[in-house]
Amino acid sequence: MGLVISLARSTWALSYAAFSFTSFVLTGFAIFGEKTPSRVANVILSITSNQYSEFPLIMFLLDILFQSWLSITGTFYVSPLARFFSYVNVITAAGIVYLFKRSLESKEVVAEFLGQISKQSKTNTELPGVTSPRFWKQFMNPLHWHQNFTLNDNIPYWTTKEQMHGLRTDGWESVLEMALDVYRPAKVEGGHDRPVLMYIHGGGWTSGSKGLLGPLVTEMIAQNWVVVAVNHRLKSKGGYPTQLIDCKRALRWIKDEVQTFGGDPLNVIVSGDSSGGQLAAMLALTPNDPQYQPGFENVDTSVQGCLVQSAMLDLIDANNYCAASGRERFIKEVALRQGSAESAENLAFMKEHSPLYKVEGSTVPFLVVHGDLDFCPVETARDFVKEFRKKSNATINYLEIPGGHHCFDMFSSPRTWYTTIAVTEWLNYNFNNEAAVGEKKTVRVHELVEWWHEDK
Repeated sequence: MGLVISLARSTWALSYAAFSFTSFVLTGFAIFGEKTPSRVANVILSITSNQYSEFPLIMFLLDILFQSWLSITGTFYVSPLARFFSYVNVITAAGIVYLFKRSLESKEVVAEFLGQISKQSKTNTELPGVTSPRFWKQFMNPLHWHQNFTLNDNIPYWTTKEQMHGLRTDGWESVLEMALDVYRPAKVEGGHDRPVLMYIHGGGWTSGSKGLLGPLVTEMIAQNWVVVAVNHRLKSKGGYPTQLIDCKRALRWIKDEVQTFGGDPLNVIVSGDSSGGQLAAMLALTPNDPQYQPGFENVDTSVQGCLVQSAMLDLIDANNYCAASGRERFIKEVALRQGSAESAENLAFMKEHSPLYKVEGSTVPFLVVHGDLDFCPVETARDFVKEFRKKSNATINYLEIPGGHHCFDMFSSPRTWYTTIAVTEWLNYNFNNEAAVGEKKTVRVHELVEWWHEDK
């Protein structure tokens, strides 16, 4: 019996050491956002360190529970390894407290952003704080999801001709990726002409799914927006720009069919995260461009607004902001093109598909959201905003989130919810027609703000 207990304690001590070391490393990455020369490593570190930057208190609680178990079982008393890592965890705990404090800094940034909007909309939006019970109920709930909607999923957006061509070139599995999901709020019916949020998922153009949705979709459903989440082919034999063309096909479907679900085909705002952000920006900046609309050249593919989050807006990365250059991967694995990524032809191709170089004359309002620790460098977002303001005829708003890593907005955390409030207000102010009352703009109180009023 003593041997069994000794083995169990050794196992617990080793597990605690592994957990503590991992927490120490990931907390460091969450704080400093260090980037490696490997894209794969950056993606993995971003996903894992996001657990600490977005849910620091939950990770702190897990450590407390683990330590409590080791104390109850007496492991601390017989294992120097466990005691050593308990001291390491003091450093980690300090880092986690810092991460929680940093996550609340986004409240100040969002408040300033909302102040700019309120000057135009003549409304004030109060943000929930840590003294609000509702802050802890929703902001600290990683599983929060709005339920009051109808989902019509896996609706194909191809024509019969496109379907048959896809079958011949890519196979049935790839053709099935040409589908979308429609989220219709319970209060919305056909013919209501509600604003439409078209969402394009991320995943480096070759992975991901329309089912990967963050809190923004939750909130827009609560705001009675119709949300259309779009898939595109991931590994078509033709390579990129197949993904862009597929997204334009999905937009064609929205223009033709979304009224059935209560959406307004003349009020479509395209959005996306990561590679989906690049596709959303390209879709907004190339309206009715026949080279990306084969077989449907005469279809109107203009949109009324564009929201991009954590997006790579300069594929060339001429200033070498990226620690891990993505040019070679984009040319070889995404576009499936021959030759070096540094060849004049391929550089020209990447420039053609970099939103940074497509802004001249654009009339589509933009909102760019980017975390300052994103491995898709924040400098590219800043450059895009500067270039847009110089060369575009439309407005652009920029929201830079302190401590935000790549696609942080996919996690239901305080940082994400503050960002979501800002994005929601921007969307409602600019595109929610029902918000207009005479000459005065008012934004419907959404559930987060309403909760703040209840606590007050």
